Amino acid sequence: MKVVLVRPPFYALFGVTTPKMKTYPLNLLYLATYLRDRSGHRAALVDGENVSVPGLSAEGLGKEDPAIVMHEAAAGMVAILQDPDHPLWVEMERRILAHAPDLVGITCNSGNMDTVRLLVKRLKRLGLPVVLGGSHPTVLPQQSMQYTSADMVAIGEGEVTLVHLMDALDGKGDRSAIPSLAWRENGRIRVNPRGDLIPDINDLPIPDRSFIHRPDYFGEVVMTGRGCPFNCAYCASRNIWGRKVRLRSVDSVIEELELLRREAESEAPEAGVSGPVAGDRPGRWVVKILDDTFTVSRTRTLRILDEIVSRGLNCFEYTAGVRADTLDEAVVGSMAAANVKRVTLGVESGSPRILRMIRKGETNEDVKHAVKLLTAAGIHSHAFFMIGLPEETLDDIELSKQLILEARPGHVEINMVTPYPGTDLFAKLVSEDPMEIDRWYRWFHQGMATHSDRLGYDLDRAYEEFLRFATKYNASTATPAETNPLSS
Repeated sequence: MKVVLVRPPFYALFGVTTPKMKTYPLNLLYLATYLRDRSGHRAALVDGENVSVPGLSAEGLGKEDPAIVMHEAAAGMVAILQDPDHPLWVEMERRILAHAPDLVGITCNSGNMDTVRLLVKRLKRLGLPVVLGGSHPTVLPQQSMQYTSADMVAIGEGEVTLVHLMDALDGKGDRSAIPSLAWRENGRIRVNPRGDLIPDINDLPIPDRSFIHRPDYFGEVVMTGRGCPFNCAYCASRNIWGRKVRLRSVDSVIEELELLRREAESEAPEAGVSGPVAGDRPGRWVVKILDDTFTVSRTRTLRILDEIVSRGLNCFEYTAGVRADTLDEAVVGSMAAANVKRVTLGVESGSPRILRMIRKGETNEDVKHAVKLLTAAGIHSHAFFMIGLPEETLDDIELSKQLILEARPGHVEINMVTPYPGTDLFAKLVSEDPMEIDRWYRWFHQGMATHSDRLGYDLDRAYEEFLRFATKYNASTATPAETNPLSS
């Protein structure tokens, strides 16, 4: 039996198709590798972000912040979604069918539910069974199946469920006994009890990157832990992984980095090259750590960073997401020694009142202290802010701008609040029954307001004004090499 695992196009709908702006779908690599290694089944990947057809490339992407490009290209994205025979969907179908699948698995969040609905319609016409996975189907399995006509949903962590499902489709089990599976029986949707998470993620095989064509992407991505212990009101991560953090061992992380180094060196034009070189795979000496918070365990983080240095794995440049309140001089110093060049900080708001409301657990002083430490160590800081939070006022937005000017991060990115199903914000900001919602393409960060009527201001207008502020700020902080967002 063979499954084709699909990441549907989303950023590609806005014309963001350059490798510089893409990381490969590590979640699908984990699924494909686990299935191959733990069963007799086969897997292949189709990444919709790599499916380029005439007319998709965005104007000015090399000159402007991609977030602005996406905001301005939203109308074009909607037009593609309203054309079920657009060349993009035809090409997606062709690539999936080229692998002769027995099952198609599609990963999806709220923002690409309309894309998934188009793809499922084409696949069902051919008699192919479809299973969905990801954050949105996990929270709303019945709604996802009804909205898209998919046959099944894998709820939460997908590796074990996928193996059992493939066995059942091969006549070696019953779908009614598969934990974490929603499925159809006699026209009715059944949802099986949720299974346990994999207790020790060191048991997961290192993902096999040969499932993808790596030159289509920028750099490498690794996962060193699953889950986040924090309880931010806007975050949907806990719906997949829960709040219990499962961390890989230091040895396991280092083993994967050693493998990536050997692979990068084997591609170098001269044998023995162990540093950044020119080549046909963009950014192969860059590693992005995809954990919700890389620094969630201070002791473990320091051990990983020390091992990176002692083994010469600081030949890579690293980027990671961290919390401001987890940084101190020792951690930042070790990050600099390990060649961590860039970190992202989820600041969200400069209003203490709003930070308490969303249970962020950080203060403006935490942010200013973290940025000061990072700047002194030569580490670029990229700070995320939100606009459109419940109970927020225009005065709160001004406090966010004030914090930006006081903290002076290297770059700021402004995102419109997206009230994902399964989060506190959804209940506060969305009055519709999820079963009655259409146009899920509005659920993305770069600008289609879903809840202006629940705020005391025009969210679209305020977002555009905040974008202008951020653009001016980023221009003032950029070095000549950073002026083009694709140059670093």
